[in-house]
Order: sequence, then C-alpha cells, then structure tokens
Amino acid sequence: MHISDGVLSLETTIIVSAVSALALFKAIKELKNEDISLTAVASAMFFIASFIHIPFGVTQIHLILLGVIGILISWSSFVAIFVALLLQALLLGYGGISSLGVNLFIMAAPAVIIYYLYNLQIVKNLNEKIKFFLVGFLGTFFATLFLTLILYFSKEEFNYAAFSIFSVNIITMIIEGIVSMFLLLFIKKVYPKILKV
Repeated sequence: MHISDGVLSLETTIIVSAVSALALFKAIKELKNEDISLTAVASAMFFIASFIHIPFGVTQIHLILLGVIGILISWSSFVAIFVALLLQALLLGYGGISSLGVNLFIMAAPAVIIYYLYNLQIVKNLNEKIKFFLVGFLGTFFATLFLTLILYFSKEEFNYAAFSIFSVNIITMIIEGIVSMFLLLFIKKVYPKILKV
C-alpha cells in the first residue's frame, strides 16, 4: 500500500501531508515516557509485518496490523508508523520521502480510528473472537479506503486502479482479521493489561 514519490498530484500530496504532520505533532506532544517502549515495539511490528508478502494475481498483499497497533497505542500510532515508514523509504525503497506524509496518513489514521471504535460500548459487548477479527479487518479496510480515495481524487487516470486496489485488498482484510484475532487472543492470555480489558 506504499505510494511512491511523484505518483500523486502535488495538491493531494501537500494537503494529506499537512494533515499527517498535524497528527504526528499531536502524537509526539502527547507521548509519555512510559509509552515509548510499547510504541517502539509497535513500530517494529509494523516494519516486520510489511515483509510478509503473499503473491496474489499480478500484485502482492502483505500484513500491516494497523488495528492491533491502534488498540495498543492509540495516537502514538502516528509516531510508530512514521518511524517504520521512514526507515522503509530510506533503507528499502518502499514508498518515498515526498510521499511519506500521504503514506503515514493511509496507515496511521486507520489505527487511530480502530482505537476509538474498539472502545465503543457496542463493540465491547461483541464476542471476543469477532471483536478481535474486526480489529484487523477494519484496520485494513480503512487503509484501503483511504488509499482508494486518495488515488481517485488525485488524478483521473487512477480511477480504475483505485477500484482495482480496493477489490484486491478484500482478501487482505480477511487475512488481517484472522491474524489479528489470533494475535490479540494470545496477547490477552499472556499480557492482558496492554489491551485494557
């Protein structure tokens, strides 16, 4: 889901990057010393999960674990994902520097959304396995939705590609849901305190 440099229109890149910069500033300002280690773990988890590529037709899909990151660290997701994306751009050529703000929004905003959804009473009353599945599924759903909308409104020639990307990533949403469910069940068993349940 990384967007490379020069793909989007300048206007789209500036607007979305400005939103990301404000969110990153808020996240850094509110980051507490005791949360730095968990934020670093979440950053590493995102960085490593992105390496698990699964061939799917003409493209590849990979884990991102945004929902899990979101419920663990909330707004600090912007810090964790920023560090991971910056390292991926500099060391591996994933994404790019000028598109870093856009990629940050696509990845971190869904994590924050999932944090707030996860804490709604209606969600807390759901069956645990369903709830944890939805954490992964919806995290990827929102990331794919944001990517699709950004591509669609950036340049007219991306309209078809935007819808194709959304279609291909439906399988990713399901895989993310299943992986997140098992991961969160394991975390709840060994260290439930960080899930605030």
